[in-house]
Amino acid sequence: MKIEIITLFPEICRAPLNESIMKRAQE
Repeated sequence: MKIEIITLFPEICRAPLNESIMKRAQE
């Protein structure tokens, strides 16, 4: 259970992070 959370959590955090970085790059 903990291993699944550790592997999924970074992906969940990366999605919004990548979107904000892409928006900043476009501006």
